Amino acid sequence: MATKKPTRQFIQLSEGELNYAMSRAVVQGDWCFVSGTMGYDYKKQELPESAAQQAMNTFTNIRQALDAAGFELGHTVRVQYTVSDRKYVKEVLPIIKAHFDKILPAATMVLAEMVDPKGKIEIEVTCFKGA
Repeated sequence: MATKKPTRQFIQLSEGELNYAMSRAVVQGDWCFVSGTMGYDYKKQELPESAAQQAMNTFTNIRQALDAAGFELGHTVRVQYTVSDRKYVKEVLPIIKAHFDKILPAATMVLAEMVDPKGKIEIEVTCFKGA
């Protein structure tokens, strides 16, 4: 007997994602994989200078993707933070803590250059909402 293949849902939030041949998020069954997301402010059409503001905007953008996918931040089981310079860690840590202090996902923090040289933080999350 053939099993039904789970349907994949692709979430697009901006035209820019298509330029990189990517989806903001992909849903497969009870899982949601959110691509590395930066703190671009889509209303102002800018990337703020402050690492803390970029982190706040990043969580706003992640929440928007999760909402579109039918998930919420509380479903996060794994997160990867990519920070462009060690000096920004202290600035973004309070923002991270404010969002994940009660969720406590498995986490990795990496130091690496960003594709956009103004970028200071990028966050990628994996969510699960199964039983």
